[in-house]
Amino acid sequence: MLGVPYLLHSQVRATCDVCKAQFDPGVGGYCDTCSRLLCEQHFHGGRWQRLWRSVRGAKECRECASAVRPASAG
Repeated sequence: MLGVPYLLHSQVRATCDVCKAQFDPGVGGYCDTCSRLLCEQHFHGGRWQRLWRSVRGAKECRECASAVRPASAG
């Protein structure tokens, strides 16, 4: 098993729609609400926000999560 690379970083890179930085798609995210691909900082915010959002199973960016939405009629 010598010479077999294990646990290497991904060679695939994505571009953040906000800051245009290259990032590993495994640490960023895709917002279902605004349909943007975002780096970790723009998707989650900070480390604690990332932990909290992963526990909640959030699928939207921090900007959409903090937006005030009108109450649904019905």
